[in-house]
Amino acid sequence: MQVQNITNSKLNPQNFQGRIDIIPGNLSYEPAKNLRKAYSVLSEMIKDKPYNLYVRQEYKYNNISLIVQKEKNFIRNKGLKVEYVFSANDDRFESAAKSAIKSYEETLSTSLNQKFKNGLKKIGHKLLQAFEIE
Repeated sequence: MQVQNITNSKLNPQNFQGRIDIIPGNLSYEPAKNLRKAYSVLSEMIKDKPYNLYVRQEYKYNNISLIVQKEKNFIRNKGLKVEYVFSANDDRFESAAKSAIKSYEETLSTSLNQKFKNGLKKIGHKLLQAFEIE
């Protein structure tokens, strides 16, 4: 009798695939050229992350915004969001993305630590109330 080998991917199906999205869908020539140069590096940075990298050009101010946020939060326009803004004429997509991702992860870990501490305080307060009653 043969036993089928079960791979780890079937046991733990969580595999994140961060994406790079361009909003509203078109960039002018110079930023698009710079983004094409940096695309492979950016996709490697974001490929295993649970969040996406959004690129938006603000034509009025001639700026590029790199936004790091989870997709469900981006659609709802709420939640944790880090935005890095630079001139559309600059070729710094890689450094801007590194800074934005680092800031997002630091903010995320800080907010998770704070939520954990708040949860422990609530549990401690409830335990204290339970012992005071008896």
